[in-house]
Amino acid sequence: MNQKTTQRRGFGCLGYGCIIAVILVVVTIGGIFWLARSAMRGAVERFTTEQPVAVPTRAVDEAANASLKGKLDAIAAALKDPRGAGEFTLSQAEVAGAVSGTPFNGKLLVELQNDAVAATFSFPLSAMGQWDAAKPIIGDFMDRYVTGSARAQVTVTDGVAAITLDNLVLNGQFFDGDALKEASEWVTGFANSQGDDPSEQKRRARVQSVQIQSGTVVVRVKGE
Repeated sequence: MNQKTTQRRGFGCLGYGCIIAVILVVVTIGGIFWLARSAMRGAVERFTTEQPVAVPTRAVDEAANASLKGKLDAIAAALKDPRGAGEFTLSQAEVAGAVSGTPFNGKLLVELQNDAVAATFSFPLSAMGQWDAAKPIIGDFMDRYVTGSARAQVTVTDGVAAITLDNLVLNGQFFDGDALKEASEWVTGFANSQGDDPSEQKRRARVQSVQIQSGTVVVRVKGE
């Protein structure tokens, strides 16, 4: 896929930065986990690039970044309070600000498209810690780049993510049929496997819903 400060809090999957983490998982891990299943140098060579590809970037919107910090603080406060609840809407500019505060800044462009999320990206395979165990198999291929694009439907209901990729391209290779379905299943399973700590799981269940609506991300938190 092509390449899609004020310090901000880190994003734990479906935790304080729940929706941002889900978005990042969709656009950066969906294709990778399909490759992991293959676990072969030939597949890695086919679906990755030897050099990075330039990814479009957005100008930093300081007002949006300040607004994002306030909303993430509000979500954190709601999740911390057993009776806390509320609805929080993140704009395209705020989502872009969230990405700029991660190691994927300059390597990932996220776009909200009506009720879906799309991305272009180009980042080193070694950036994904989950691939450490694959080093004996793919060796120096860890220096290659995951380059391409993706589009997905993303929802969260009572802390459980459902992610369906409707488009995935890696190094010019288009995924469809069973391959696209398998990639969707992998990324959904990965998203829902994060946060084994009981307190994190309890907090995650407080995320009543996350939806992409009309080019925005709407997060709803419910009380216990």
